[in-house]
Amino acid sequence: MTREITLEGAPDLRRIYATAALRRGNAGETVPDVRYSRAGIRLDVDDLVAYSHVCRFPVSGTLPPTYPHLVAFPLQMAVMSGDRFPLPLLGAVHVENRIEVVRPVGVDEPLDVSVWAQDLRPHRRGRQVDLVSEVGVRGEVVWRGVSTYLSRGTEHADAEPSEPPSTDQLAAVTAGPRWRLGEGTGRSYAAVSGDWNPIHVHALTARPLGFPTAIAHGMYSYARVLASLGPRLPASGLTSRVWFRKPVRLPSTVRLRTAFEPSRTLSVLEDAKGEIEHAVVENTW
Repeated sequence: MTREITLEGAPDLRRIYATAALRRGNAGETVPDVRYSRAGIRLDVDDLVAYSHVCRFPVSGTLPPTYPHLVAFPLQMAVMSGDRFPLPLLGAVHVENRIEVVRPVGVDEPLDVSVWAQDLRPHRRGRQVDLVSEVGVRGEVVWRGVSTYLSRGTEHADAEPSEPPSTDQLAAVTAGPRWRLGEGTGRSYAAVSGDWNPIHVHALTARPLGFPTAIAHGMYSYARVLASLGPRLPASGLTSRVWFRKPVRLPSTVRLRTAFEPSRTLSVLEDAKGEIEHAVVENTW
């Protein structure tokens, strides 16, 4: 039977990351059957404006498509930091994300959020798990998200990969925006998202976890892509999916190339020379 845990406030992410250093996960083959929830969440407009500024979304009366992820993220971390969770939180890499925007969500609407883990499975570089989030308003589900996290470990060469769609059609696309991401990009995003994972904050805290420099948050890169495409995307009925391919080391310059079709966009975020593919984003409606 699912254990339901209802929280009155958001978990303290700094405390979760601090205590995560003492916990390395366990060898379990299943995820705990637990669901974390919060009800009637009222958003802080100043926080939303700060997030929109960092990610380049316009400020309006509705939430950017990635913002509900921020509301659900502390609950994701509460699930992953539990004693019975099979994967260690520190060093976990966000490898894929899927978002469904059922309808526009008003800034002033009270949100009910639920998060749970499912589908622990092998990955060619370790093990991965899905964190599922649902956001509702007065009993109506208005947004869904699935975040896939990888914990590196024993390799499984025969694990079935989740591959993005082919980007061959982008070969003829040469124009697109370029962004310079400074060394402090991770700290700027952490300040508005609460995600202070050490791999994003500074090279000194990223190196012990296997990264030569700090790397950009995947959800920051993803948000920048969706913000850039914003005028071409519908306000409702949107399914958006991102595959994080290679981490964006900080600092660096990236470029975005996109192919547009009726009811679909396909984008690739890559390094300035087009030699390293950082993320592939597909939007359909």
